[in-house]
Amino acid sequence: MPTQPILGPSIADQITRVSGGLVIPPPKGDQNRSVQKSGVIDADGQFVERSITWRNGTQVNVEPPMPDPATITELPGAWMYAGPLFGHFGHFLVESISRLWAVGQLKGQIEGIVFTPKFQNRPQHILSVYQPMLESLGVDVKILNLEDPTRVETLYVPQQGFGMFEMIEGAPEFRDFINANAGRNVTADGPEKIYISRSALPPARGSLLGEKQLEAYLEAEGYTIYHPQKDSFEKQMATYKAARYVISVDGSPLHMTGLVGDSGQKVACIARRAGDLDEIFARQFKAFKNVDVVTISALVQDWIPENDNRPSRVSFGEVDFGVLYDKLKAGGFITGTERWAPFDDDSRADLLSDLATNQKVGFKAYAK
Repeated sequence: MPTQPILGPSIADQITRVSGGLVIPPPKGDQNRSVQKSGVIDADGQFVERSITWRNGTQVNVEPPMPDPATITELPGAWMYAGPLFGHFGHFLVESISRLWAVGQLKGQIEGIVFTPKFQNRPQHILSVYQPMLESLGVDVKILNLEDPTRVETLYVPQQGFGMFEMIEGAPEFRDFINANAGRNVTADGPEKIYISRSALPPARGSLLGEKQLEAYLEAEGYTIYHPQKDSFEKQMATYKAARYVISVDGSPLHMTGLVGDSGQKVACIARRAGDLDEIFARQFKAFKNVDVVTISALVQDWIPENDNRPSRVSFGEVDFGVLYDKLKAGGFITGTERWAPFDDDSRADLLSDLATNQKVGFKAYAK
């Protein structure tokens, strides 16, 4: 059985060269599965283990069946396999970019990089969305997202160099590539203090219960409430590069900040759900930018949709605003002298009622 690779101290030589190998995407018409049958098969019909993308000790993709020869297309030249291209922004930022370190190593040897769709849902649209971001991260070659099984004349398959959970610090080569390239041509432009908000996201996206109240507190402290989904990737990068104080709940935008930020920033991450994700972000910032993130776990309750059984990306965390105030003030993020008050029963009930109306589903307290 394959095992999740260790990323240190070096993965510089962990690139498999495959002649005449097959890059196999997930089957068309199939649903979005947590584990897909996709990856690279060599000319002898063997699954190339380095084409596995790992997450928390499990595989995102497993060995695919051999395709019907009539469905195979040909791709001449030398290319690099980049893994699955996720439509989800957070997974794109942590897993789809995880092999980009090898773009620098293979410079001058490849015509471009090839992804496979995470699943076959508008794959060329997904590529068009993320191509500017990939270019801003240092990809200066052609980028393809292969919808059909494709035999590649020469294919380089690098080891995954970054990932979720245990892999969040990244391999040295990945960190070096990102720190040298991410946002390099983007000029810092934005406010000094930002709170990265989730309050303007579409329904069914989790956040903090009563996030608007937190925004009001932080605006009084001179923070700009920032909704990154309203900006281009370039503008997001410019904003994160400019900010000297960044406060955010745990979420995808912090991954981008951790890629393009710098060691002079002060960052606070507020846990919005159970699972210690604030600590995961802290590890990323420390490894990439040598930033000591102020992690704030002030959760008093996870509120989850009534048909769910655990906290998730759609749940809402209730935090003790007094504890949040204490942590932010101790960390040098705020200066106000009046401690923030937690919700009383009536305020909480009103917030949950509004939440149920907006989300079109009731919410219940998570019983730990």
